[in-house]
Order: sequence, then structure tokens, then C-alpha cells
Amino acid sequence: MGDTGVNTLKITLKSIGIDIKLLPDSWASWGTKFSIWPAHLVTACCGVEFAHTSAPGYDAERWGFLPIFGPRQTNAIVIEGTVTRKMAKVVKVAYEQMPYPKFVIAMGSCAMEGGVFWNSYHVVRVSDIVPVDAWVMGCPPTPEAVIRAIRMVQDKIEGKEVKPNIRPSQFDLTKLKPDKPQRPPNPPHRIEFELIKDINVCKPMPNVKWELGQKLVDGFKSTLGNGAKNAVVRNVNDLCITLDGASRLKEAVESAFKLGFDHVKSINVIDLINAGVFRMEYVLGSYMNKELMPVLLTIYFDVPRDEAKVPSIIDLYPGADYQEREL
Repeated sequence: MGDTGVNTLKITLKSIGIDIKLLPDSWASWGTKFSIWPAHLVTACCGVEFAHTSAPGYDAERWGFLPIFGPRQTNAIVIEGTVTRKMAKVVKVAYEQMPYPKFVIAMGSCAMEGGVFWNSYHVVRVSDIVPVDAWVMGCPPTPEAVIRAIRMVQDKIEGKEVKPNIRPSQFDLTKLKPDKPQRPPNPPHRIEFELIKDINVCKPMPNVKWELGQKLVDGFKSTLGNGAKNAVVRNVNDLCITLDGASRLKEAVESAFKLGFDHVKSINVIDLINAGVFRMEYVLGSYMNKELMPVLLTIYFDVPRDEAKVPSIIDLYPGADYQEREL
């Protein structure tokens, strides 16, 4: 176990050869109990939970537990995670730099016995390097468990008996009945299903009333004519156009640009293997037109998988350059 006692400051009067305590023992213990300022050695994910301990939700500083930046200014160290042989020297040096009295809290399964790396050649137990005053079980432990360890250290400072708060359950193995042999599982049944060749991506929501959207859709229909296989209001602030092939893309984006859709939000490609096509998806929006700012215009069209050529639109939308090259 670690150093749990508290050395009370003393002065010696050489003339009479007696020691005079500067502080009563109870005062020194009280001051140490509520002045545990730990440095924390984060070697694994337990550091995330340790941060919550000092956050407003738990506020461990209520008990005088205040994380500090270096071992020379602290009297405790919290080891949060796996300690390898290379890190063991760091732990030892940090511990030796701490002033007396000093305490160690080992946090998490990795610090206790290596965790998932317990049988590795390069992992060591914290207790093999420095004396440990409190163990915090878990992977990772909760902030409540860390606070419980803090209280255990405080009890040790006061000289109280520290008892384990979790005991293993015990079972009489002689009374356990062996399990019945299990039947082998039934062989899997072949399930026949119909291949989905297409999905209607431009399906309008029922009972949507949006005058601006309908006006925009009518404008696209009149401009594109037969080039638009479908143009609908899918929902409020959501327009959808399906083109008759890639050849009508330039015409569609020019029409959208004139209406106020001034930038491309995304360009995606969907591989419809069963249909033998790539489905292109262009999503346009507007920064400058206040009325169109919340509106998304999605343009779809299919291109054959064996002849996947799509015209560029960077002359109208320079921002599409990067997205086109990423397809």
C-alpha cells in the first residue's frame, strides 16, 4: 500500500532535545485530506471518464480533489490505462518527484492487470512499479467509481479502516446441474426474393401545399419539356427532378442557376447493379436568394455502367470541380 500517514511538521529545540509539533496531527490530516491535487497519467481511454469527474456534473473539487499539471506540485497521481514497460520508467520517475505524503490511484482494468493486453510481453501492473492506494474497477470506470476511490484515500489519510465495497459472489459448484445437450440448429432455408431494380427517388409526399415549390416545378417543366421525366415537390423546401439522361444536365443546371440556385451542395453517384446503371445525384442550393435559402433542389439521372460519361458543370458552378473529380 502507499504512504497513508501524514508527517506533522516539527521543530527540534537542540538545547533541551525535544520535538515540538507545529501542527496538531488532526489538523495536518484534515488539510491533507481535502488537498489531494493529482497529476493524471493518461495512457488509455479512462482519461475521458476522469475528465468528467472534475467537470460540473460531478465536481470532485468539492472534496478538495483538484487536477494539477505536474508531479512536483502534487501529492497524488491517477494512472489511467495500460502501463507498458517503456512507460513504467515514466510512472516511477513521476512518483519519485512527488512530495510526501503521496498517493496513487490506479484507474481501470488496464491499470489493474493489463486489461485486454493482460498477457502481453510489454505490459506491467501498476502495483509492480509503485504502491497503489486505491483501485478503480471498470472498462472504463464511471466518474462515481473514481469519486469512491477518492473517498477511500481520504479515509486512509484519517487512519480509518478501508474495506472493499464490492465482494465477489460465491457459488457452490457442487449444486449446479450440468446443462442438457443442445440439439444442432436446423439448416438454413433458402429464401427467394425479387431483386429490386429501381427505387422511385422522386416520390412526392401526400397533401403537401407549397406554392413557391409548385411554381418552381412548373418553371422547370416548361424549360426542360420532354427532358424532364419527372419534376415534383417531394416536401416543403424539397424539390426533385428526374432527367432523361446525362445530355439534359447542362440545360437543367442552367435553368436552376437562372432561378437563383447559386451553388452545388453535393454530387453523388449510386451504383444500381441490378439495373445496370449509375444514378447521378446533384443537390443544389442558394446562398444569395433569401427565399430559396432553405430549399434543396435534387436532380437525378441515370447513365449506363459500361458508358459512364457525365458532362461537367464547373463553368456555372466552379465549386463542383472537387466533387466531380471525386466521383
